[in-house]
Amino acid sequence: MNFQLNNSRTYQPDINTCRCPNCNRLLFKGRVKHIEIQCPKCGFVQTIRCKDNPLRLIALNASNVDLYYAAGGQLVGRPDTTALPPELLSKIQKVPAIGETLSPDINRIIALKPDLVLAADMHLRQSFLALLEQAGIPIYLQRLDNYRQISHALRFYGELADNPRRASLVIEDLDSKLLLAQEQAKRKSRLVPRVLIIWASAKSFYTALPGSFIGDLICRLKAVNVAANSSNSRLQYVPFDLALAIEAKPDIILLITHSYEHETNDKIHNELALHPQWQKLSAVRANRVYQLPHTLFAVNPGSRVDEAMDYLSLLLYS
Repeated sequence: MNFQLNNSRTYQPDINTCRCPNCNRLLFKGRVKHIEIQCPKCGFVQTIRCKDNPLRLIALNASNVDLYYAAGGQLVGRPDTTALPPELLSKIQKVPAIGETLSPDINRIIALKPDLVLAADMHLRQSFLALLEQAGIPIYLQRLDNYRQISHALRFYGELADNPRRASLVIEDLDSKLLLAQEQAKRKSRLVPRVLIIWASAKSFYTALPGSFIGDLICRLKAVNVAANSSNSRLQYVPFDLALAIEAKPDIILLITHSYEHETNDKIHNELALHPQWQKLSAVRANRVYQLPHTLFAVNPGSRVDEAMDYLSLLLYS
């Protein structure tokens, strides 16, 4: 959650409309239970609380689904996704699907009459956002680029689900597990592995920077991201450059695939594995190239971030 909280105020909104108390801009129509919202016109932030019927929420991606259910909530709409653990997929099986994350079906969403739509701050079409606004359906966009933001999301979702205690317990458990993983890595950090992280799709390759989610985990585990000195440090990913990778001399290479498509694996095989320069990398010669599990790394793992940390720790320090 990236909202500025200074000068915010809490009030009981009208059940049909919500306007900015500072400039009177219409923010949304509908009912909410607990939300922090920033006016796009003047930047004023307000916290809205309304005691009423349980909120009808829709999540647009797997991370939102995972975190909301971890906080004790239940959705009325969810994305078409397989990037969740089997027990959660079973739990949401009967929840109506609203399409894929990047191309949700606006008509299905409107038909479900949600009070709020949860989404990651990613590349949703402006036309889709405009249609939500026209329908009076608020959307809560959040960044999940590091563990701190996961913790904030869990706490907020606990309020939305009217189960703040459960959310707090999940956060406490994750905090302790991540701290343990970091302490174990610190004791082994004399090894200081140098890591290159490649994000692969059927169309292109990218290098993960420290500002990405996996970059944050690598830093917490006391390893060195060889792309840390990139001039584009504000970004999460930059186009992959094989020459720079060779110069960086990584000890370990981690591969994240965008999907299970055969085209992605074919591209990795044809354009990396068979490339003569690829064989010059010491990590390749030492057979320390690992493809990471799709459900833990291709999407933000949400409440399973401890599993992602443990998985990485074993690869880095085994």
